Amino acid sequence: MVQTFSKLTWFPGGVPPALAAALRTLSGEYPLTENPDGIPVHFRSGNELVVEHDSAGWTITFDTQSAALKGVGLVLAGIETRGEKCPFDLFGIMLDCSRNAVMTVPYAKQVLRRLALAGYNTVMLYTEDTYHLPDEPHFGFLRGAYSLEEIRELDDYAFTLGIEIIGCIQTLGHLATFLKYAGSASVKDTASVLLAEEEKTYALIRKMLSFWGRACRSRRIHIGMDETHDLGRGKYMDRHGWKKNSGIFTTHLQRVSALCKEAGLTPMIWSDMFFCMGSQKNDYYDLEVEIPAAVREGLPGAVDLVYWDYYHKEESFYNRMIEIHRSFHRDPLVASGIWTWYRLIYDHLQTVERVAPCIDSCRKNRIRKFIFTMWGDDGAYCDFDTAFAGILWSSDYAYGTGCVDGKRLNCIAKALHCRSFEQALEASKMNWQCPHRDNGVGTLSLLLWDDPLLGFGWRIMRLDDPEMQRAFRLSLQSGLAPLDDYPYAAAIRRLLRCKLEFQIRLKEAFRCRDARLLAEIRERDIPEILRHYEDFSAEFRKQWIARCKYSGMETVQVRIGGLQARYQELGRRIEEYLSGKEDVLSELEVLPDIRCNPGRERYIDLAASGVF
Repeated sequence: MVQTFSKLTWFPGGVPPALAAALRTLSGEYPLTENPDGIPVHFRSGNELVVEHDSAGWTITFDTQSAALKGVGLVLAGIETRGEKCPFDLFGIMLDCSRNAVMTVPYAKQVLRRLALAGYNTVMLYTEDTYHLPDEPHFGFLRGAYSLEEIRELDDYAFTLGIEIIGCIQTLGHLATFLKYAGSASVKDTASVLLAEEEKTYALIRKMLSFWGRACRSRRIHIGMDETHDLGRGKYMDRHGWKKNSGIFTTHLQRVSALCKEAGLTPMIWSDMFFCMGSQKNDYYDLEVEIPAAVREGLPGAVDLVYWDYYHKEESFYNRMIEIHRSFHRDPLVASGIWTWYRLIYDHLQTVERVAPCIDSCRKNRIRKFIFTMWGDDGAYCDFDTAFAGILWSSDYAYGTGCVDGKRLNCIAKALHCRSFEQALEASKMNWQCPHRDNGVGTLSLLLWDDPLLGFGWRIMRLDDPEMQRAFRLSLQSGLAPLDDYPYAAAIRRLLRCKLEFQIRLKEAFRCRDARLLAEIRERDIPEILRHYEDFSAEFRKQWIARCKYSGMETVQVRIGGLQARYQELGRRIEEYLSGKEDVLSELEVLPDIRCNPGRERYIDLAASGVF
């Protein structure tokens, strides 16, 4: 690695116009200039990415503009390299803007700059109902929805960086937030699925496609259509009787595909429903699936398939799934995942174990289109800044030979103004996993949202087992020094440490009917944990306001406020027990061997035992 510097100079005459435009855009944040007062950077075309330094300055040899900009990021970090090459023509990130966290335009531009310097050339904006449609006041209501002008502004900005923005919407399922309003009744089949074969539905979809067709330069559009397992089981069945869902799905897809063609757009869809319809087990990942010929033939020729898989760790599994996708006579776009969902902090271990075999398989199978999803399930409470560790790691793995160097990534993260790679990994260590971690259970959030009297999260994590307690304590016991300038992660660690020890003491005190310890918990421990929740709430609000539109933050604030109320209620219950008003606290009498399904990982599954 070479000594860093104050300014880099490029020479406009020797740089392609599009690359020069990107460099000018990046110069607003990074030490890049056209003036001859810095260290020279020369660009030349080639077959791979090479970054070299000598007494005359830096030379970046590149095959694509995205590779050239990745080279600029390496130069900013003082790193030389040779032989890097991205195997994908489309290489991107999908940003989830539908689980409450809708990035502000300024923060989204900052993310675009970092992605450009990390070598990405595509961004999908996953927007279920978080964009404005004319004469549809319930669509995106109080959701921080993007206006047409905001998306155009982001598209213009991304274009200068060589990044294609693609709308990633839903045209059948995953529209529960819109469909809960009375104003959507005419297009509603079930709680989250649009009513197929209804003209008002297609009028709505035509508006969706018109929005994205006018907002973005890209003629590609992701129209979703995944996980519609109850398709045709609501109002549709009332109107038409029972029909096989594969027929309803195919007819609807053909109609929407025609609307895309009318709008001048080329659609892609998530592929899972085709696999579920062909599986005897209704399982997307059934390797013995036999896709019915009628289903394959019903897929319009203009529609691309997106194979999403964030879970498997065997390269052979991806090989087989790609083979099955190719039975549709087209190569899929493959979507892996950078783990941000059900997480307070980006989960590096989950990401690495799954991204590496997926990329290896795609490279060998000559897949040309690849994205990483970054979902925000359960409220989008993951600190997005830590996820740049995964973004940078995944880019280096794709461009490189398979060996990713942490020291190099630390230098790149610093140069790109991301959170320290080392610090993000330190914070990520808190994502301790239960033995059943292949289910993707985010145990930090399970403990964070766990009710102190009901203890559903406690049971899912099996924390009545002393060995499990010790393992989880170990994940939280490292010192806070590495997180001194990272107050959000430090607040999480302090809160979870406190909550773990609190629950252990509470259960022990009640088991032994220890009145002294119960009084101490009421008078000292409960106020302490309330302070920790207050600190966490303040830090969460700071990082949310800095990055996202205001709407959506209320979901997390309501959870925190509810937990604070429940701890206060616990204090009252202890007082009633100690004073003799209650002979037993029934909530704490539930036998410890009653287990909960590990799939119950959402806040709503932890907050109450009855109807919520």
